[in-house]
Amino acid sequence: METHFYSLFKQQKNSLSITEANRYHALNDFHYHVETELIYIIEGEGTLLLGDKLIRVSRDTLILIGKNTPHMFKFDTFTYQDDLMQRGKIPLHVQVLTLHFDPNIWGDAFMKLPENETMSNLFTEAAKGLHIEGGEKKSVIELMSRLLSAPGYEHFSILMNLFNTIALGKEHQFLTETPDADTLNKTDEKRLSKIYIYTLNNFTRAVKLKDVADIVYMCPNAFCRYFKLRTNKSYFEFLIEIRIDYACRLLREKDYSTAVICYNSGFGNISNFNRHFKALTGKTPLEYRRYPGSPLAAFPFAKIN
Repeated sequence: METHFYSLFKQQKNSLSITEANRYHALNDFHYHVETELIYIIEGEGTLLLGDKLIRVSRDTLILIGKNTPHMFKFDTFTYQDDLMQRGKIPLHVQVLTLHFDPNIWGDAFMKLPENETMSNLFTEAAKGLHIEGGEKKSVIELMSRLLSAPGYEHFSILMNLFNTIALGKEHQFLTETPDADTLNKTDEKRLSKIYIYTLNNFTRAVKLKDVADIVYMCPNAFCRYFKLRTNKSYFEFLIEIRIDYACRLLREKDYSTAVICYNSGFGNISNFNRHFKALTGKTPLEYRRYPGSPLAAFPFAKIN
């Protein structure tokens, strides 16, 4: 599979790419690349699919993603105003600062130097994804901003400082437990992207298996076998996790009743909603509202084989 940035690096003869933009570079695309990716979400909110996790992200979030790690950002384009009767749509602005860097450019000899052991370990561990917070986040963002305008001869020292700041920092957490070393082929990338995007756009209503199967040109039985083979779970298990993730967001951010949240999240009845919610979060909806935990709580949704 070709990487998304190989031609950019080759044409510009740069060892890195850093851009500030109002869209993500791989819009609605489940993908991976040889570059390590550091993304700061300045404005916007949405869903990150990372390896085998489903993660809700929002403004002022800084995430490091390792090389060859399957991932996709699906940013929300609108939100609803609080008045449930009017259900007015409010546009959401997206602004991201994204750094891509291939450590292989530095060469094995350089990365194996004793002084670079900590940084080298970071590039390996980044396959699990890192959520960076606190003073560590502030320092890293400042260094990313410097890279935007720094002359080429300063890139090396800024990158060394930036990655060592993360490697030596204590204010980050892993988003997955183990790296996912497996990769997608092009057919799977396209199919899974279509399936995930369709699900994220339609989970709040009744989703028919035939409709999902049709978008990847399969009959329902073949689609079920394919999805189970590629993810080690059924499509409806994945759909339920998307819905519960959305319900968690509503419980954190809105004062809606449990019944309203249940139906707004795509569930047909309260008892089914409560059962699945407790199974995935370990809490009832009311307990979660009182003690929500981190908004970056991640649900396992798909094991890429």
